[in-house]
Amino acid sequence: MKLKIKGKMENCENCAIEKMRQKNFEKRPKEKSTKLGYRMYIDLMSSKYISAGGSEYWFLAVDEATHMKFSMFLKQKSEVKESFVPFLKGL
Repeated sequence: MKLKIKGKMENCENCAIEKMRQKNFEKRPKEKSTKLGYRMYIDLMSSKYISAGGSEYWFLAVDEATHMKFSMFLKQKSEVKESFVPFLKGL
């Protein structure tokens, strides 16, 4: 059974959408920071259990230049702005 295709074969819109993908991007900056507090990596984690002080969240910040780690325990996520921004200004 031989089939012959006649006419012009064109890609449909659905095929083009299916083959799309995002562009690659750099996962790390090209140069490391040398200034204290200039670039910080931050993470906010929740716990299953509430601590004795009533904290449910753990906030971790790591300074890229010195690799110093700063840890804070928070009762609510909204406390990040109230506690970490003044800390950064103090650096």
